[in-house]
Amino acid sequence: MHIQFQTSDLVPPPYAYAVEIHLEKKENGEQHLDFELSYLDRDGLSTDEIYDEGFSEDDDLKWSGDLNEDWSEYIESIKSDLHLIKKSELRSGDNFWQITYNKRTGYPDETEHLSIFIQELQQAAFEAAERESPLLIRVLRISNEERKDYSFEASFKERSYSETLNGQKKSHPWDDLNIFLKDVFSGDFRPEQASKKAPRKSGLYLSIGDELWYELGKSYLIQPSKIQQYLS
Repeated sequence: MHIQFQTSDLVPPPYAYAVEIHLEKKENGEQHLDFELSYLDRDGLSTDEIYDEGFSEDDDLKWSGDLNEDWSEYIESIKSDLHLIKKSELRSGDNFWQITYNKRTGYPDETEHLSIFIQELQQAAFEAAERESPLLIRVLRISNEERKDYSFEASFKERSYSETLNGQKKSHPWDDLNIFLKDVFSGDFRPEQASKKAPRKSGLYLSIGDELWYELGKSYLIQPSKIQQYLS
């Protein structure tokens, strides 16, 4: 399968980008991935303008490698749901898609799941190229009686999601990850009130990988049950 994607004409630099993906299933069940991400039309921007938007001078990525069988099952499900249509022209605001699969080339009639699919492939490529680390979210529950340290880890390259409590690791279904992330990031983070030091006093705290600790009810405002439901 060959996928080409480009953001619409309404997406300005430095955010505008294009992605090209080649996927080929191997005999051992793994999928070989060629992934290329290119940011577009940045020549008219200064370095400061690019950095001010949270980017760097070189955000492009090119990676080739194999994905495991868990990925293969997901990719095959994407293929089975894929329906291609002919599209003679794009309207302003439309993203560009071109997919070739089973000797057919066309525009997908449904793009929401494919957009998520590309984002997950991109994250897997960033991990594999060591441009980003696997996701790690920590929760500390401290009381006078005990201290519980939860680590929620997710690797997009391995398509794995697990929870570790005080050194004891437990795996979770991959599909549960999005639900967990939606709950965690539905709160209001207030970095200016967060702490850089590991907490010691009683409370419930969250670390999302930005080297800060957020306390529920103070620097992190959220319905407590959104977090507590994940704590055994």
